[in-house]
Amino acid sequence: MENPRIRMSEFHKKYSHYNWYNATSRLIKEAREKGILFGPKIWCNSGLDVELYGNIDDPLLFAEKKKKEPNITYLTGLIGYPSIICFKKGASILQYAETVIPSYPAKKTIAEINLEIKGELPRDEYPQRWDEMDWDVYERIRDPQASFVKAGKGLGVKWTTILNHFKKIKKDCKIWIRFLPKGYDRYQQSYVLFETEYELGLREELKKLDRTTILYKFENKVLLHLFLDDTLQNLTFYKLKRKGKIHNLQVSIPLYWNSKYF
Repeated sequence: MENPRIRMSEFHKKYSHYNWYNATSRLIKEAREKGILFGPKIWCNSGLDVELYGNIDDPLLFAEKKKKEPNITYLTGLIGYPSIICFKKGASILQYAETVIPSYPAKKTIAEINLEIKGELPRDEYPQRWDEMDWDVYERIRDPQASFVKAGKGLGVKWTTILNHFKKIKKDCKIWIRFLPKGYDRYQQSYVLFETEYELGLREELKKLDRTTILYKFENKVLLHLFLDDTLQNLTFYKLKRKGKIHNLQVSIPLYWNSKYF
């Protein structure tokens, strides 16, 4: 999070409890292979529209056709409502997005989430000071481990030019990392859509879990991409609804997804 381009040797020296560099390198490699660690990636609000579709008879078929549209950046088909969630380049409907960095070991379970702090999430602003080269560099080094030399050759400039633009645009970007300690395939997933006055409190509660939650906001609605131990943990949000802490709750289970940016 502090330095997404940190070299493995530097990471080993500063943070690893292993004596041998190869042990640290192997640990990170295995974490990626097992779906424990994803990223880092850099992300900015580049102007994304959000579309929700309900009552789709065959969300898989609909998603397969929809993903062919050139402006689509993220698409998922689900059982429930919504049946389709689609992000695409266009109007700046998406107000906020984050992979919430968790605590490990956990300070809370999903069942213990309690909303007490009121307040709205700050808006992710569209970068206003970027020129065309900034956007070209952003597209090529969304994976911050990517080679500056290779990106420079692709754009016909020196690697130092890529470095300078990266330093500039990183200030307007978030670092996206997903940490799932059991491994990606060991969780049940769900999307939970609702409205709440406790957006800031929700984010603070999600930080106390032991796994990443993906948090979106658009049109003053909150959308959570949850990684659950079992689907019964969705009951937490029904209980919050009963308490009047969240409103207009919808829960759906993902069947299909296609992602370019998230």
